[in-house]
Amino acid sequence: EPPFSVGANLKKQSGPGSKPVPSGVGRFFRRLKREAESLALKAARQVGMADQLMAGRLAEVERMVEKFQATTHSLRYSGIPTVAAVDGLALGGGCELIMHCDRAVATLESYVGLVEAGVGLLPAGGGCKEAALRAAGEARGSDLFPFIRRYFEVIAKAEVARSGEHAKDLGYLRAADTIVMNRFELLTVAKAQARAFAESGYRPPLRPRAIPVAGRSAIATLQSYMVNMREGGFISEHDYLIGCKIATVLCGGDVEAGSLVDEDWLLDLERTHFMELIATEKTQARIEHTLKTGKPLRN
Repeated sequence: EPPFSVGANLKKQSGPGSKPVPSGVGRFFRRLKREAESLALKAARQVGMADQLMAGRLAEVERMVEKFQATTHSLRYSGIPTVAAVDGLALGGGCELIMHCDRAVATLESYVGLVEAGVGLLPAGGGCKEAALRAAGEARGSDLFPFIRRYFEVIAKAEVARSGEHAKDLGYLRAADTIVMNRFELLTVAKAQARAFAESGYRPPLRPRAIPVAGRSAIATLQSYMVNMREGGFISEHDYLIGCKIATVLCGGDVEAGSLVDEDWLLDLERTHFMELIATEKTQARIEHTLKTGKPLRN
């Protein structure tokens, strides 16, 4: 699915002449989520991934996924500071690029999200890896599961942030990232942040070699949660499968709770489970339907 990156100015959809906020804002964000999945897939077609899939060339798709993982990984450990300037939509791979920068500067009207689950996939450009890494950092040696569950729910629901501040709440942006109220100040602030990094003797972060993961027990807990959702008719059988794949990656795979893994381990899990999903008929049906109609398919 990556690299799905979409930029847009949404002011025309929420400015003067739109419906009053109390009655219109809910419909606006519901429509935003639907359109996010469609826009992400259209971007995928532009970079060739969707065409490779439709032609049945899954090996080529896997190479493209691996290449994008290498791109985000290189961005994270670049010898120069990287600052993302965010305005409007940043979906799928666009969100993953932001998550791998040293810092993000975003306007209040930034709509960021990992929307892959909506089309039957999971984030495989380092998005799941980064979520697992952030959860471990936030836990600080305490029980990891509550932090993993938070990221799991955000990714499995393909949740799109309603603002820059909401993107922080969802974990797409970090507490240290900057929100600017005036979009015309965005590049000025982003450049100043990059300059400050450079002038302070920037060094890239050390690569984590021992990332604690929640393991198979946490996967089982998340699966039981999804079973209840499935039996209650809230999600489909394929939604359940997608959720299981996401849970497996975020929890580090079939290992004991508290096991230590590295980033390559998590990236391999991402790629493996992405390819397993994209090979299924139901995911391919979702992708084809969304590309043709611009609307998600719930199968």
